[in-house]
This record gives sequence, C-alpha cells and structure tokens, in this order.
Amino acid sequence: MAQKNSFLTVASIMSIFFIAMGVGTITPALNSIMMAFPDLPISTIYLTSTLPSLMVIPSTIIAGMVAGSKVKFKTLASIGIILFVVAGVAPAFATDNFTLILIERAVFGIGLGIISPIGNALILGLYEGDTRAKLLGMGTVMMNVGGIILQFLGGFMAGIAWNYAFYPHALGILSLILVIFFLPEPESIEHPEGVEKPKATIPGKVWLVSILFGSLMFVSYPLLMGMSSFLVLKELGDATAAAVVLSFFTVGGMIAGAIFSTVFKIAKRFTIAVALLTLALGFVLVLYTGSFILVTVGTALVGVGFSLLMPAVFMIVGMLADPPSIPICSSVVLAVMNAFAFVSTYWIQMIGNITGDPLVMPMFVGMIMAAVAGVIFLFIDPFPKMDAPPPPQE
Repeated sequence: MAQKNSFLTVASIMSIFFIAMGVGTITPALNSIMMAFPDLPISTIYLTSTLPSLMVIPSTIIAGMVAGSKVKFKTLASIGIILFVVAGVAPAFATDNFTLILIERAVFGIGLGIISPIGNALILGLYEGDTRAKLLGMGTVMMNVGGIILQFLGGFMAGIAWNYAFYPHALGILSLILVIFFLPEPESIEHPEGVEKPKATIPGKVWLVSILFGSLMFVSYPLLMGMSSFLVLKELGDATAAAVVLSFFTVGGMIAGAIFSTVFKIAKRFTIAVALLTLALGFVLVLYTGSFILVTVGTALVGVGFSLLMPAVFMIVGMLADPPSIPICSSVVLAVMNAFAFVSTYWIQMIGNITGDPLVMPMFVGMIMAAVAGVIFLFIDPFPKMDAPPPPQE
C-alpha cells in the first residue's frame, strides 16, 4: 500500500478531483444534440446536462453518510468512477434513443454524486495542518483543470459528431487505476465508551443560505447550457468555439480561488456584492458586445463571480454551524445547489414561454437578478457577527 505522503497517493486523490466537474463535459455539444433531435423541446435536450445534477443530490448525501464508516473510501470511489466512465460514455452508442440517453445520464449523475464528497473527505482524514490546507487548495485547482480539459474535449469531439462528445468521460479510467492501486484508507475515528458522539444539526439559517445560493443556478445555467446555441445565433462560432468559451468560465473559477483571500480581506462584508456585480458585468459583455473575445472575457467574469460566491457561502455556513454539523451542513448546500441546477431547465423553459426567447432572455434575466442582488448586498451584511471571523477557506 502506498504511504499517505507518497506522490502516487496524492496523485490518486487529485485524480478524483480531476473528474469531479465532469458534468460540464457535454455542455459545448448541446446545440449539436439539439440538431440531432430536432423534434424534442429545448428543455428536454437540456436534461442531458441537468438530470445528472438531480441524481447527485441523493447519492452525495448517501456517500457522505457511509464513506469510511460502512464502506471503504477506496471501494466507494471505485464504484463512483466506474459509473462515471460506463454511464458517461454509454450515450455515444445510443444515437437514436433519447430516453436511453437520459437513463444513462441519470446513472452518470449517481456516479458523480458518489465521487463528489470523497476527495475533500480523504484529505481531511489523511492529512493535517499546512499539508491539509495545501492539498485542499490543490484539489480545487485540479477540479477546475479537469473541468477545462473535459469540457474542451467534449466540444472538440462534438465538432466531429454530436455523440462523440461523451467519449472524454473515458479519462476516468486513469483515475480508477490510480485509486485501485495507490489510494490508502484513512484511520477510522473511535469514540470512547460512555462518551456520546456529538449530534449534527442543521440551523434554519443554513437552509436559507443554501436556497439563496442555489438560486444562482438560475443565473449561471442559462449561460452554461445555452452558449453553444448563442454563438451559432450570433455567428461567432460552433461547438468547438463554445468549448473554448466555456472553459474560460472554469478559468475564471481558478482565478477566483486564487484571489478570494485577498478579495475578502479588502472587501470584507461587501464580498458577496462584489461577486454578484462581477457576475452581472460578465453577462453585459456576453450579451451586448458581439465579439468572440469579449464574450469569452465575459464568461470568465461570470466564472469569477460565481467562484467568489462559493467559498464565501461556505464561510457563512461555517459561522452558522457548530463543528460536528459542518459536514452535513456543507452537504445541504451542495444538495440544494444541485436541486436548483436541475430545476433551472424548467426555469429556462418558463422564461422562453413568457418571452418567446428561450436562449437570450434567460441570460438577460440572470444578469438582472445578479445586478439587483449585488446592489441589495451593498446594504446587507451577510456574514454573522463575530469578534474574529475565521480565515477564508479556498
């Protein structure tokens, strides 16, 4: 068994982070999928992107409950990656059966949900101190790098044929090999006899924060799912171009992760407002410049805004919850976020039905939501009052 400080052990953990954003692999191909199934409504096509998010919710919660206690981390990670690879690639062979594609995407979401909590849990279980902090930051970077690579490959392959966009999920095989051969198991934590294990509780304010943060899926998802069609509409590019543009959403996320501590130190209680207004500015560039370069910059700004909000939200949750409750409260945030991601399909459809434009108008509404919320949070302090707020986690 590899030692926990070995390069291969770290590589095996990072390989889990690498595929954790695999749900975005096919987003550049959505316009190509629409063309392959012209009789289906846009909301049904978008289910290929949002249905996995729905399935992530129960599988993430279940995985978090059994990981390390009832099921070994290595076993759980292996099961999740196998589902990720098999169900991720399978739609490439279901070229004339959209129902089967959706079933396979649902199974893919289950695999993704199993994977989601494992990387951070392994780092917290195997490492301490500066090494833990360093690896948590490295995991965030690796997750974004994986998102960029998978998304770019998905768009590139869709340029050959729409169903080829599912093939990049096969990269998960490399993660599976590393996990099977080099992933150690954290030591289980034993509680002394007679000492009751602390009970986790979910404060009501955590639910409120989760719902508010989850509603941001209504802001960002119209851009993520509609970019390939938007570029075609504006005569700015095809699926490959969409992959490039959407990869910059993830690049923006990496930039945000790197600068979050600095932004928080400077902006303090205005951090949420800064993030929301940055997101709104990104939409302005996407919708009103008519330039491929500026659309790309705008998409990156949307990524910066969204990824500044995420650690800020987890900071708030950390302030609201007591230590034994932080894991389950964090899971609630992720579960609610994925629930809103799924519902965003019908949000887009609703706006399309009202306005007659299911592509641009949902982005416009998202821009207005972000701008209004940003102005509101200029006057509201979203962080609980504390004498010494904990340092921001990236």
